[in-house]
Amino acid sequence: MQITNQTTKYKNEGYGVTQIREKQTLIRKKSGKYIGVGIGVFEIKKKYDQEIQQGLPAMLSLKTGSQTFFNKNIGIRGFFGLDLASGFANYKLEPDHSNSFFAMISLGIDVIAEFPLNQSYKHFLGAFAGLGGGALIYADNQNFKLIKNSIYVAGLIIEAGVTLDIFVKHRIELGIKVLPTSKSLLNNGDFQTSLMPYVMYNYKF
Repeated sequence: MQITNQTTKYKNEGYGVTQIREKQTLIRKKSGKYIGVGIGVFEIKKKYDQEIQQGLPAMLSLKTGSQTFFNKNIGIRGFFGLDLASGFANYKLEPDHSNSFFAMISLGIDVIAEFPLNQSYKHFLGAFAGLGGGALIYADNQNFKLIKNSIYVAGLIIEAGVTLDIFVKHRIELGIKVLPTSKSLLNNGDFQTSLMPYVMYNYKF
């Protein structure tokens, strides 16, 4: 009986060690550098000849950085982002004759919380939220001509959304971003932007 109990004890200890090793391996796989590309849309409201013009330019978003997971569920990621938009690519049927251009660089940090979809720990569903700072420029050939009358803004960026991780390395995220030129952050009646919903694919190296 004593030999049986000792054998069971050793098996349990071995199983515990295996679990710890598997957990550490998973955390290492989920941590590391990543790169992402996505598309989004936001509304621009600008004053021209005493009238408010509206546009819906398409945004190309690029993001890179590094993420660190403290356990299999909770982690943080730093990001450096570049967002580009032009009036030539917009979601409105009529063309943008102002030849508008929008560019923003951003730097910040997100908190990620995600949970496995099955016991294999290969696919995760989660959410993220983060803060950062951004600097942007907006120009067109109307009231905001490049250099002389362009909009230059630096300020707070807020982002949040949901994520789906596939085989750990592939992450699809649906998010929404508050730009420094958002109506809630910028008190400017001549130029404002809306929230920016976006979809992005991230690959973790």
